[in-house]
Amino acid sequence: MFPFRSARRRKKANRTLLSKILVWMFGPLFLLWTIGIVITYFIAQNIANAPYDRTLADHLRLLKHEVEQQHIAQGLELSPSAHTILTGDHEHPTYWSIQDANGTWLAGSRDIPLPPDWPYDTDHVHFRNAHADGRSVRIAYLWGGKDLSGQAFLTVVSETNELRATLQQEILTGMLTPQLIVLPLAALLAGLGMTHGLEPLSLMQERLRERMPNDLSPISDELAPAEIMPLVAAMNDLLARLAASTETQRRFVANAAHQLKTPLAGIRTQAELALRAPDTDSLDASLRQLIRGSERATRLVNQLLALARAEQPERAGADSVELNELARRQTLEWVPAAMRKGLDLGFDPAPDDVSVHGDALMLAELLGNLIDNALLYTPAPGQVSVRVGSDAGAPYIEVEDSGPGIAGENRERVFDRFFRVLGSDADGSGLGLSIVKEIAEQHGARIEFLAPQRPAALPGTRLRVTFPGNEDDDPYRDDAAGLEA
Repeated sequence: MFPFRSARRRKKANRTLLSKILVWMFGPLFLLWTIGIVITYFIAQNIANAPYDRTLADHLRLLKHEVEQQHIAQGLELSPSAHTILTGDHEHPTYWSIQDANGTWLAGSRDIPLPPDWPYDTDHVHFRNAHADGRSVRIAYLWGGKDLSGQAFLTVVSETNELRATLQQEILTGMLTPQLIVLPLAALLAGLGMTHGLEPLSLMQERLRERMPNDLSPISDELAPAEIMPLVAAMNDLLARLAASTETQRRFVANAAHQLKTPLAGIRTQAELALRAPDTDSLDASLRQLIRGSERATRLVNQLLALARAEQPERAGADSVELNELARRQTLEWVPAAMRKGLDLGFDPAPDDVSVHGDALMLAELLGNLIDNALLYTPAPGQVSVRVGSDAGAPYIEVEDSGPGIAGENRERVFDRFFRVLGSDADGSGLGLSIVKEIAEQHGARIEFLAPQRPAALPGTRLRVTFPGNEDDDPYRDDAAGLEA
């Protein structure tokens, strides 16, 4: 059942835009045309009946006047003029009958059927259709006449409907023939107009087919109709995002290839030296250099992967993250590394819960890189502090160290990829703060350098990441609302 339904939906979706427009245009049009034919039929019938009914009513009043001048009991004889008028066309004569109040025949034709229930209103002509001798007839009757002796009578005249049917057919032919000619022509012209109107779509399709696979430039909207401008704008937006994603991947591959060459070359060199080592001490030194080089390569690969994840516009989720708990866990993870280097790593939580909306994994990566960067550049013995707080309702995370600090002219450049301050002998890759910047921008946070709080022999660095302070500034709010809708 479900595969059939899906196939039916796909078939319906693949129908051309032109056919869909024509169906919705001419479907209702043909329905209205059918209704118009029915209405035209009844209009033609009324138009055809009107003149013949007037003539039949005139004959009825003429016959009534003739009878009122005579005695019914003595027999009726029509005047020559009345006889000529009533006889009319020999092929289609007018039949007449005179009856009393009880429906008893008094004079004229006996074959005219009397209405089963006719009102006794005076001087009012009534019409009805009936069948007589297997033919359709139109009957008119009038009550209220009295002859010279005062006897009331019912006057009835009738004629066949053949002439009426002929006139009705002529009216229908005259009214419907132009429609039968014009409607197909209108459909043809509408189809040609639609085809011509959709020609810009065909041209756009040809241009897209001629594009190279790596051409992600915006689609030109010069020939695009106003109705599809939103579609072109949406496609250009998609192409821009795809180009950005492609550029991110290309840059990542280039950076990875460039940065991995040095540690891999060093590992190979140390391996060759180990093979040629003349003694145990030389072999141990080469092996230690191999371990150090592999650690540097591992760290670099991990940071490159973290940077690639941070650059992705899609996020795994937008949840409420409690910063105290996040910072506590991250600080505990880096305590062993701090102890190995002889540094004091501490955590100062906020007195109350501080929450932000964001991706917990990315925020953990952000704080981890801040702590790692502080531990890397702070000489022993030294201190590194992780703090969580709120300033004017804006949550923040900050990391302060007692290291050499960052000169003012380098504070903007330290967020560039692979930038390292000259004169530093720390074994870093220059990617930590770049990852912090990418994740902070995704969360709408700002990064700022502040004056250190703790006195130390060296200048120290205090780096704070401040998040939006209310839901109106929450960069995830619109995305979450869209997902809920």
